[in-house]
Amino acid sequence: MTARRPRGSIAFVLHAHLPWLREPGDAVTLEERWFFEALWECYLPILGVLQSLGDVKSGRPLLTVSISPTLLAMLRDPHLPARFERFAADLDRLFAEKAKEHPEAVDDHRARLEASRALLRRIRGDVTGALVACAEDGLVELATTAATHAFLPGLRTADAVRGQVRIGMRYFQKVTRRLPNVFWLPECGYDERLEGVLADSGIQATVLAAHGLELARPRPPHRTDTPIVGDGPIAYFGRNNPLVDLVWSREHGYPADPVYREFYSPADADWSLKPLRITGFGGEKQRYEPARAALRAEEHAAHFIQAATRELDASEAAEPITVVAFDAELFGHWWWEGPKFLEVVLHGLARTGQATSLGAYLDRDPVLPLAKPATSTWGRGGYAEVWTHPVSSHASRLVHRAEQRVLRVDAIVRDTPRTETQRLARLWAIRELFLLQASDYAFMLRTGEFAGFAQRKLYEHAFAIDTLCDIASRPIETPGDRAMVEGWIRRRPVFEELDEDAWSDAFDPW
Repeated sequence: MTARRPRGSIAFVLHAHLPWLREPGDAVTLEERWFFEALWECYLPILGVLQSLGDVKSGRPLLTVSISPTLLAMLRDPHLPARFERFAADLDRLFAEKAKEHPEAVDDHRARLEASRALLRRIRGDVTGALVACAEDGLVELATTAATHAFLPGLRTADAVRGQVRIGMRYFQKVTRRLPNVFWLPECGYDERLEGVLADSGIQATVLAAHGLELARPRPPHRTDTPIVGDGPIAYFGRNNPLVDLVWSREHGYPADPVYREFYSPADADWSLKPLRITGFGGEKQRYEPARAALRAEEHAAHFIQAATRELDASEAAEPITVVAFDAELFGHWWWEGPKFLEVVLHGLARTGQATSLGAYLDRDPVLPLAKPATSTWGRGGYAEVWTHPVSSHASRLVHRAEQRVLRVDAIVRDTPRTETQRLARLWAIRELFLLQASDYAFMLRTGEFAGFAQRKLYEHAFAIDTLCDIASRPIETPGDRAMVEGWIRRRPVFEELDEDAWSDAFDPW
């Protein structure tokens, strides 16, 4: 007698995002180190996990991975392998210095670095191409998000929302040659304006915070156990909070286990090497034991599968699905053992037939309840507190002012005779507006972490927008305009694969 296939489906959704951090020149800036840290600790290990799923013949994608356009742009930098190797050489020196003091931790960190280096060499530096290959092999469903990860409910106009969605999708399609069916809403931020924009873009599905479904009208009969459909064709999936908290919670979730690596290094330690384990809250931290932590990650993976299966068995929905959506950076950066957990969970769910992607679930054509999602985010408080708090609200005011100016100048000058310099100024002002709209800066201001960096970037982009709009809207080009525009272009070559036609109608109705 064959064992009964467990009921329902479990969809992991990983959202990978970093703001645009690349600066001109050969030096690796402090901010660009964030990117390289995420690359060897998180993105390359996750890619390795995805490639390992080729051993499991499932016949359908086993999870959904969303990649922000700004992260895609940095991953496509032709200088990435050389720049990463210079960064890694610094780690080599650090590990050599600390090997006697922290032998187990150094060996563990060095092993991950070498594995990431080897994978990057094997794929010839083409992380994007390797991810696309996983999608073409049917292992993963790739999705994208807004162009620069703008908090869409916080934008002033529907035109600005449309521009973020349109350019994000165009860039993703340009570099992956795939049309996304799933669109990640930055910060899971939703309001009713987004329904029409997403529907017009051809998107089939997105993910909301749990209360986006739980407070929908009318109330869905199965909470987050099935997606809902609003006025348009979009399927809205809700995060399963109890299961998400098992993995996400820093206080009560798996990552808080005392045997796992402590993320916050001692004051006198280099932040790239973390030699201690969590141990407990208060008291002296003990040395990190990698083998013990790896075993605990396997135990937690087994526990997670059991917990998810119990929830699905208890559901009254005809075709229940549990959606667990996370920032990808949790797995490997914040939670060092996360890639091992992810590998064991995904292989386990693939063997039982429970693993799925959002699109694969919809391909079964399930009957979905009709309901209007509630305004919601996964940010602090569940709404827009991060972006409206007095500490961070001036970022929103800067964005709104710049949005009005760029849209006004765009409407005035786009169809009137202009010099090549003025035409470039108009197009680059749109790019700078998008960079200013990134949700990351208000978040940094609200948390107080890297607030100085956020302030600097906000004012840099705002100044660039004013300068470029002035040049684009002048009656005639003036001396120095060309050099000014070319300077901004060299400084931030973001989305350079998109031609002028891709930008010229960024804000137009579909």
